[in-house]
Amino acid sequence: MPSATDTQIDLFAWARELEQENERIAKTNAERARRRGYLVFATDPTVSPEDPGYCEVYATEARTPNQAAGKIRPLAAGRRLHAYLATGKYKHELADARWVA
Repeated sequence: MPSATDTQIDLFAWARELEQENERIAKTNAERARRRGYLVFATDPTVSPEDPGYCEVYATEARTPNQAAGKIRPLAAGRRLHAYLATGKYKHELADARWVA
């Protein structure tokens, strides 16, 4: 039968492993925050919502919704811009969105 010291956890080694895992997770999360995908809806206030061309959908990567809208603004002059995370409730629009680098 193994003794109690053979089956005990080395708390210092466990704490080191936990710190390394936390550092890895923090690095991964920081990378994700740098390159989040956004869908930007550009609606034309002069066109009826039922008419074609009322809404254009763009996809881009940015840190914030405002940065995403800033990338689209030159392409959608005069349109209202609304940015949403691409993983949110409008994710089904991603397949038809126009990609903007």
